[in-house]
Amino acid sequence: MVKKRSSGSLEAYRAKRDFARTPEPQGSQARKSQRARFVVQMHHASRLHWDFRLEAGGTLASWAIPKGPTLVPGERRLAMHVEDHPLSYREFEGTIPKGQYGGGNVIVWDEGTYALAEGTDAAKEIAGGKLKFVMQGEKLKGLFTLVRIKPREGESGEPWLLFKDKDEYAKAAWDIARHARSVKSGKTVDEVGRDPAAKTWQSKPRAGRAAAPRATAKRERIPVLKSTMLATLVAKPFDDDEWLFEIKWDGYRALCSIDEKGMLTLTSRNGLDLLKRFPQMEGLAQAFTSVPIVIDGEICFIDKEGRSSFQGLQEAAKTRARLTYVAFDLIYADGRDLRHEPLEERKTLLAQLITDEQLVLYSKHITGKGKAFFEQVRKRGLEGIVAKRRDSAYQERRTRDWLKVKAHLEQEFVVGGWTDPQGTRTGFGSLLLGVYERKKLAYAGNVGTGFNESLLRELMTQLKRLSRKTSPFAQGNVLRGAHYVEPELVAQVRFAEWTRDGLVRQAAFLGLRADKRARDVVRELAQ
Repeated sequence: MVKKRSSGSLEAYRAKRDFARTPEPQGSQARKSQRARFVVQMHHASRLHWDFRLEAGGTLASWAIPKGPTLVPGERRLAMHVEDHPLSYREFEGTIPKGQYGGGNVIVWDEGTYALAEGTDAAKEIAGGKLKFVMQGEKLKGLFTLVRIKPREGESGEPWLLFKDKDEYAKAAWDIARHARSVKSGKTVDEVGRDPAAKTWQSKPRAGRAAAPRATAKRERIPVLKSTMLATLVAKPFDDDEWLFEIKWDGYRALCSIDEKGMLTLTSRNGLDLLKRFPQMEGLAQAFTSVPIVIDGEICFIDKEGRSSFQGLQEAAKTRARLTYVAFDLIYADGRDLRHEPLEERKTLLAQLITDEQLVLYSKHITGKGKAFFEQVRKRGLEGIVAKRRDSAYQERRTRDWLKVKAHLEQEFVVGGWTDPQGTRTGFGSLLLGVYERKKLAYAGNVGTGFNESLLRELMTQLKRLSRKTSPFAQGNVLRGAHYVEPELVAQVRFAEWTRDGLVRQAAFLGLRADKRARDVVRELAQ
């Protein structure tokens, strides 16, 4: 449940900023002015948006509007309620340094005064969830309404809607793109960024008094993870209000790290450079408002139905098709190592830091109702769900604070050999599969479906390169006439069940995994 906020506090504003590095004002709460003021700032960080700010309770109550305000009657604009800002922020036009919260260029798109059309106290109206007011700006004039709406299932943040009421100032053909210049300097937001003479905005010291030096904020060391946090497989979903539940995404687990210079690294849990394999993910370097930052997530191919597809991911690696980084945990941000903070708080901050929503998908969750959520996931044909304790710390190991429930059986297997093709088939007939048990490779059956002609040829080339004369399996020769390989390739396989002999039944090949070491592949049994 989203906690609804009232105006008048700068605590959240200050907590997100390092005032030793950003020129933004620390500010203080001010007395109510005779005429309530407003400012709309056009802000081009990683993504263009408009910051809509109204004086209320001695601060600027603030909303982020992705598409900007409008004078078209009836058009609704999503407005996410963000932290209050100091009144001195009305003058801010310039640049927030790269690496700081909201880093990018800002112009004063519009400014002026406003008056309440209903009620007498703006802060109380905001706390009540509805604000009706008349604006007197250079661009925005007339009656407007802001109303809080219920967030969608699993949505973080506090969504509102802003719309223009019908009056003499409403314009059916109004287009925000035609009004891109600052009412303060006449510049566009891009011109502010390109102008070498443009000074980064600084708050003015009081007359006759030197500006006090800012205290240097101590930044914690960026953690270098030895492993990702892993979930334990369990047999059934459950309900528990102390847990949250997410979709289990089917892709490559990836740690995204961006240093203070904007340098991106994207690594698998075994240290593989995934950026080299998936260069289409380079845009992650500009996808967050705060750097340095470390995020845990999954590189996925999302199909038209919104489902992650491991087979689609294999093709995207060859064609460089569009991929999505599904972000589900935040390790480091705003100069803090967050591993010991509660998971729910880490996720709340993560949702606020994502700017490129085309490249990055925030992994939403529901709380408490795991059984119903699992049933929805199963009906949609998704892989399963992950249950996580809401207060869990981030641990670099497999833990029971995170649990996974699979809608169907699927796991990695080591390829130990192949069989000859039958009939008109080319390449091979099936792949011989294995899992490690007590450091020895145990035979786990074979898979002969899920291959097309090009994949058969491609895999056959790799099998011949790894060919060996003896069996790598602890049982020795497992099938008459089988050919064997060095146990290096790891295959992702979906299957119906385990037989009593510990073999897979009705198996289908999904793809090879480059992000898993063969020695780490074991039989996954639900606890």
